[in-house]
Amino acid sequence: MNKLLTIFLIILFNINFSFANEINTIDLSKNKWEYRWGDSPFENNIPVWTKENANSDKWKEIKFPSNPPNRANQTNVWYRVQLPATLTKDPTLYIFSIDLISEVYYKGKQIYHFGDFDEEGKGEFKGWPWHMIPLADNSGGEYLYFRVYSYYIDIGLWGEVLISSKGHLFEKLLNDDIPKIMIGSIAIFVGILFILSFLSRLKRIELFILGLLFLAQGLDVLLSAKILELYLYYPLLKQYLLATSFFFFPVGMALFMDKTIKGKIPFNLIKRVWQIHLVYLICAVFGSLFGLYDIVSTYEYFDILYHFVTLPILTLFMIYFFYKGDSETKIITFSFFIISLYWFYTYLIAYGIVTWAEYPSDIAIFSCLLLLSYSLINKLNYADDIEKQKNELLITSTMDHLTKLRNRKEIDYILDSNVKIFNRYNESFSIILLDIDDFKKVNDNYGHLVGDEVLINIANILKEHTREIDIVGRWGGEEFLIICTRTNEEEASILAEKLRKKIEENQFNTVGYKTASFGVSSYKENDSLSTLLIRTDEAMYFSKAEGKNRVTIR
Repeated sequence: MNKLLTIFLIILFNINFSFANEINTIDLSKNKWEYRWGDSPFENNIPVWTKENANSDKWKEIKFPSNPPNRANQTNVWYRVQLPATLTKDPTLYIFSIDLISEVYYKGKQIYHFGDFDEEGKGEFKGWPWHMIPLADNSGGEYLYFRVYSYYIDIGLWGEVLISSKGHLFEKLLNDDIPKIMIGSIAIFVGILFILSFLSRLKRIELFILGLLFLAQGLDVLLSAKILELYLYYPLLKQYLLATSFFFFPVGMALFMDKTIKGKIPFNLIKRVWQIHLVYLICAVFGSLFGLYDIVSTYEYFDILYHFVTLPILTLFMIYFFYKGDSETKIITFSFFIISLYWFYTYLIAYGIVTWAEYPSDIAIFSCLLLLSYSLINKLNYADDIEKQKNELLITSTMDHLTKLRNRKEIDYILDSNVKIFNRYNESFSIILLDIDDFKKVNDNYGHLVGDEVLINIANILKEHTREIDIVGRWGGEEFLIICTRTNEEEASILAEKLRKKIEENQFNTVGYKTASFGVSSYKENDSLSTLLIRTDEAMYFSKAEGKNRVTIR
C-alpha cells in the first residue's frame, strides 16, 4: 500500500512539474528586434536579405518593430527577430496589427502574407485585421523576417506580438472579447430601440441622435472583438464600418450637446463642430469609396482635427456647462468628459507616449451612453408630465365638471366648425336640445345633491345611446345639446325619440321616474347659428307647452 502511495505521489509530482515547466505564451516583443530600411531584392523568389549573415551590420537594433528612426519618405522596411530556443506546443505567432501590408519569411520561404506586393514592393490598403501565423515546431532559435510596406504615419507591427498555441490564443481572444461582444450587442440593440422610438413619434430629435450614437459606438465595440474574424473575415469592409462609427462620434457628441444643453454658445461653436465633422465623415467615406484616396489616409487628418481642435473646444464647454448648468446638463457634460478622457488616452497610445495596452473602450463608451440615456429619459419623463398636464388642462377647459360632457364653450366652438363645413362642403348637420321636465321640483324637494345625481344619470344615458360621431354637451342648468353631424331632421328626430324613451323608462334613485322635452332642428341654406339655436329652442318649449315628454321638429 505504501509503495502504491509513493508511486502515485511521484507521478503527481512529475505531472505538476511538467505543467509548471510548460510554456504557454511568449512575449516576442521582448526579444531583440532589428530593422532595415528599403526592400530586399529577390533571387528565385527568395529575398536576398534573408540569406545574409546573422551578424550583418546592415541590420540595426530597435526596441519594438515599429516606426524606426530616420524614416524620411521611406515606405518599405524589413524587420527580423530570432525566435527563442524553446517554443510553446503548436507554436503560433499572434500579431495585433500591422501597418499596412506584410509578408513573413522563414528560412527564405514565405509562410504568411497579408495584402499583395507589386513589382515595386508596394500594395493597397486591405484593412487592419489581427494576424495568426503558424510556426514550425522545430523553428526555435531561427530567424523570422517581416517585409512591410506602409504609406501611413505608422510602419511596422502594432500592439501585442505573442507566440502561443492556437488553443491558448483562442482562449485569450475569447476572454478578451466576450465583454465587447455583449456590450456591443446591447448598445446596438438599444440604439435601434431609440431610433424606432423616434420614428414612431417623429419628435424628440435627441432620441434619434442618441440612437445613432449607441448604434455607431456599439458597432465600433462589436467589430473590435477579434474573435469574430474567425467567422467573418472581411477586413476592408470592417474598416469602412469602423471608420464610419469612429468619425461619427464627435458628430453625435456635439449634436447631442447642441440639442440638449441650454445656454448661449459663442459663434455657435458646438453647432459648427458637428457640422464640420459631418462633412468630414461624408467626404472621408465616400471619397475613399470612389477611389479618390484610401480610407486609411483619412485617419491622420481626423486625428489632427479631433485631438487638436474639436476635443479642446468641447472639453472647455463641458467644464463650463458642468459648473454652470442644471443637474441634467451636468450629467450630459460629465458623460462626455468620461469619453473625452478615453479618447485622450487612446491618442497617447497611438503616438507612443503611453505603452500600448488593450484599453477598456467598451466600458468607457457604454458608461458614457448610459449616462446620456439616463439624462434623456429624465427629460422625456418631464416632457411627458408636462404633456399630461396640458391634456388635463385641455380636458378641464372643454368639459363640464359635473357631467363630464362637453361644456358650453366647447359646444359653441364645435357648432361654429359645423357651420363652416356646411358653408364649404354643404354637409348637413342637426342639433337636439332637451330640458329635464320639472327639474326645479327635484332640487326643491330633495336638494341639489340629488339634483346633481339626476343630471349625471341623464348625461350617462345620452352618452350611452348616441353615436360615436355625435357630440353631447351640457348647454346649461338642466339643458343638454347634441350635435348630430351628417344627419338630417328625420334622422335626428328618430335619435331624439329613442333618447326620450330611454330617459322615460329609467328609474332614478330617490326621485323615481323623470322625463325630458326635446326640440330638433337642422341647419338650412341661408341659416345662421343664432337662427338655428332659436328655432331649436322654440321647438323644445313647444314640447313643454304641449304636455312635456315629447319631441318637436322645427
